[in-house]
Amino acid sequence: MRLVHPRLVCAALLAFGSASGYAQSAEQPPGVGLRIETDLVRIPIENRDAVPVFVDADTISGRGQNEIQAEGNASLRKRGQVVFADFIRHNTTDGDVSAQGNVILVQRRNEVRGPYLFFNLERETGFMDNPVYVLTELGGRGFARRMFFEGEDRFRAEGGQYTTCGPENEDWYIRADELMIDQARNVGTARNASLMFYGVPIFYVPTLSFPLANERKSGFLAPTLSVSGRNGVEFSAPYYWAIAPNIDYTVIPRAMVKRGFQIGNELRYLDTSYRGEARFEVLPSDRIAREDRYLASLQHNHNFGPDRFGGNWAGLLDLQKVSDDLYFRDLATRIAITSQTNLPREGLLARGATWGSFFIRAQRFQTLQDPLAPITPPYARLPQMQLNATQLDVFRTDLGLASEYVNFSHPTLPNGQRLVVNPNVTLPLQTTFGFIKPKLGLHATRYLMDEQTTTIESATRTMPIVSVDSGLVFERDARFFGRDVTQTLEPRLFYSYIPFRDQSRLPVFDSALPDPNFVTLFQENLYSGSDRIADANQITAGLVSRAIDPGDGAERIRVGVAQRFYLQELQVTLPGAPERGRSRSDLLGALTGQLWRGWIVDAGLQYSTSLSSVERTIAGIRYAPEPGKVLNASYRYSRTQLEQIDVSAQWRLGGGWTTLARYNYSLRDRTILEALAGFQYDDDCWSFRFVANRIAVATEQANTAFFIQIELGGLSRVGSNPLELLRRSIPGYTDTELNPTRPVNEIPYPLL
Repeated sequence: MRLVHPRLVCAALLAFGSASGYAQSAEQPPGVGLRIETDLVRIPIENRDAVPVFVDADTISGRGQNEIQAEGNASLRKRGQVVFADFIRHNTTDGDVSAQGNVILVQRRNEVRGPYLFFNLERETGFMDNPVYVLTELGGRGFARRMFFEGEDRFRAEGGQYTTCGPENEDWYIRADELMIDQARNVGTARNASLMFYGVPIFYVPTLSFPLANERKSGFLAPTLSVSGRNGVEFSAPYYWAIAPNIDYTVIPRAMVKRGFQIGNELRYLDTSYRGEARFEVLPSDRIAREDRYLASLQHNHNFGPDRFGGNWAGLLDLQKVSDDLYFRDLATRIAITSQTNLPREGLLARGATWGSFFIRAQRFQTLQDPLAPITPPYARLPQMQLNATQLDVFRTDLGLASEYVNFSHPTLPNGQRLVVNPNVTLPLQTTFGFIKPKLGLHATRYLMDEQTTTIESATRTMPIVSVDSGLVFERDARFFGRDVTQTLEPRLFYSYIPFRDQSRLPVFDSALPDPNFVTLFQENLYSGSDRIADANQITAGLVSRAIDPGDGAERIRVGVAQRFYLQELQVTLPGAPERGRSRSDLLGALTGQLWRGWIVDAGLQYSTSLSSVERTIAGIRYAPEPGKVLNASYRYSRTQLEQIDVSAQWRLGGGWTTLARYNYSLRDRTILEALAGFQYDDDCWSFRFVANRIAVATEQANTAFFIQIELGGLSRVGSNPLELLRRSIPGYTDTELNPTRPVNEIPYPLL
């Protein structure tokens, strides 16, 4: 029997009771309307026997009880799968579907087109001849001689091609004899594959594996190729092993024409209570240094959790060692670490609670020396113990305790032990418009010196410390640079008194005179550390004004000035330092904020009123009207140390082109500290970066490096990676994203 009817819709209900279920769902409560649903409803596979098949066509006919034929604008739909074709034949018994003519198969927003399809709706298996496919969610597409469907979210293409470029764009693609796509695992695998770029094969591999989403997988990472004056041509092809969801390991073979072959290893692990990283690099028989060179590093952080008394325990381990002083200068792959001088080797155990904290630490350093600018290595602390406690609102006062014990060890300087106990009590008085905080403390120190390393005698020092901190806050409505703001005026006075104690016979383990800033000016002690407690009878006056956005509370502009006034001459000094006979400190000024949309300024000034000269200044301005466009300019000056200018830029020119530049120049030394120039081109599905960089890595020495990188959207980055360099060198640099509908891997993902 043959049935003919224009646009006839036939529902083959394959489960008893389906009709009544749909009839009931048709009854909608008042006020409920239709809505557009762009995705087909995904019914769980375990319920597939209860799912109907919908057939739509110009002509529908049946052959016996088990076969339906649809012809003319035909479509068949079941459980998130739709077949469109000129002719469709469906076997209702086994679920087989064959389609001919302008066939389109839609599965969970993936689309495959071809002239002929054989497909089983239940098993989701079959094949299509000469298909053209689009993976909508993943942003990939391609074609093949034949595609085999091998279950839910899996297919295999013979003579296949894959790319994330848009329609009519073949800038890059993977060409392979066999291409397997596993969307359940988000992995693509190609056999006898070539990576093509503008029709030119970049490389060929027997097996090529690539991610379909930003997830980890084992395999070779994108190779890197770079050129530097120090190492010559370098090539690296790391292998990544995803051992477990929270553990991975990377082995990094690195060939350097001038130095030889280096092997790097990196193990990372992460859990809810701990995380860490272990690294080991070795370069046997460096051709230039003529010695074996290595790096070993272990960093571990651990949260042991709460104890029965309400405290929380945590630990840290940081062990770093290199074979020689010039290791980072010669072999570091990240320019940011070439200036490291002190490598820590420490272990720490700490406990925190509501009343305060405690830690014990063992710490020493490996000091890397520049032969032309040697430095004094810091003391080792073997061990260091610190206890800090606070108890608030005790008879309207706040009680505090800062205490520390350290055993200082050094191969060439005096060794000894130091115990510091500093109890204090504060009376906080605060209102909505101001505060005043009188504070009384006692600083007691005991030194036990090692007689074998020094003639300094053991000693005890005890002195009271008195301070009063006070401030007011005034507000008014104002308008700055065309914006309504709340302007504040916040004057602050800080007084401190410490009697004089002769400390010239005491050792100096960790005390220094810090550069003045808005924090140190409002501290009781002029020096850092605990070996020198400066005598004080002084007042610090400061004034801050802020412009606050009344809508979101964000601080738009901050302006401040501060200066310390000495009511008596200072007598306590560091060894070799002259007496400080001035009546006032240098005047500090600062300005920071967003003056106009896209314009950010940050400036600071240290002015000596006694010498009538500028001691230090830094002034910087940034213009960033939109992502991909930023201009930076800064000036740094220190009367006794440096004078530098630093300009940098990332600017999108249009047409996909972006320029990159930085110029950091020492006016005092007439030397280029760092120079960078490059460009970036972004297309629909790929980008290209070229960067040349020259940086001073040591006194009278510089290193020049060239970086070339091709980033393929949704695949990986090939070449040396300049992104870290660009982010460090150009403040405000933004990585221009490729077409957001086509995922781009932020980190290198395996290729093989």
